[in-house]
Amino acid sequence: MLERLISADCHVTEPMDLWKTNLPASMRGRGPRLEVRGGRMGFVVEDQMAFKMPPSAATRDRPDGPVDTGWIGDDIASRSAALAIDGVWGEVLYPQAGFFCTFEVQDAALQAGICAVYNDWVSETFGTDPHFAPIALLPALDVTAAVSELERAVSLGLPGALLPAHADFRPYNDPTWEPLWECAAGHGIPLHFHAGTGRTQRPFHGDGAAVVNYVVTVSGLIETATVLCASGVLARHPALRVGMVECGAGWLAWTLDSMDEATREHAAWVRPKLPELPSHYFRRQGFVTFQRDPVGLANVERTGARCLLWGSDHPHPEGTFPESKRILAEQMQGVPGDVVQRIVWDNAVEIYGFAV
Repeated sequence: MLERLISADCHVTEPMDLWKTNLPASMRGRGPRLEVRGGRMGFVVEDQMAFKMPPSAATRDRPDGPVDTGWIGDDIASRSAALAIDGVWGEVLYPQAGFFCTFEVQDAALQAGICAVYNDWVSETFGTDPHFAPIALLPALDVTAAVSELERAVSLGLPGALLPAHADFRPYNDPTWEPLWECAAGHGIPLHFHAGTGRTQRPFHGDGAAVVNYVVTVSGLIETATVLCASGVLARHPALRVGMVECGAGWLAWTLDSMDEATREHAAWVRPKLPELPSHYFRRQGFVTFQRDPVGLANVERTGARCLLWGSDHPHPEGTFPESKRILAEQMQGVPGDVVQRIVWDNAVEIYGFAV
């Protein structure tokens, strides 16, 4: 039952000179990089610390300043070795520095440049190996630029694209996004919204903040999924697939039921009037990824197995690497074999077109 696994959520480490070398000369000093500031290592973009590493990652034996060496980017050999250790056949790849930095950028031209450089690198590095499905980065500040980069990502053979989980500057029910939905649906390219992007991952401070921030971050996709369903985005574009990534699945059954309840009980206020209840559109077009989620698995009959994909989240600390098979076996006890097969294999093959 767990002989072959595809992880639908992993992160690939870019070379830290990627943007310094490949961005236009006028932008290179503002691109993503790794630095130590105040004794803490973190990702910097536009001269702002976008993400601080945990204290254990601080390099106390180095003076503050730029870190140009010591951060080795991934390649097919290193990723393949990690897959073998974890007993996983293939993986969907999201960025690492690009993930933490891109959607923090305020300059639309710089954001577009960061995405283009990453997409070129990840397609050249992983695009030829059938075990990898690298996800393109899309600029979010300029929808026209996002459409252009999505078209380019399609030409590079990238099987999906990433937007921020939240776009508070232009919410996803804004009609300005319509050309992007049309483009993605027309190409059959799934769009992904990864937890922890578009808003700070650390809104709370003080006692309990680490726990509160984690829960707030991973549950934030409830809002995004609801917007895409209730606003009519998915109804208007039935070929558009959308994924909520690294957010778990335990919230999904409740969200589907709550959307439908609001539609029925508050019908006088609901706009637009959709042909079906909102849950219909997510079950038809949406999916979520999880690492460990007994609650989501216990409610799979209410959500449908087609909506769930497992991911190891390698190399992040909350992931299941290098014990994915053991952890999966434990949480899949009592789950029907055909459901397990869908969650750990079939859905990923269908969505990303893995050549197996």
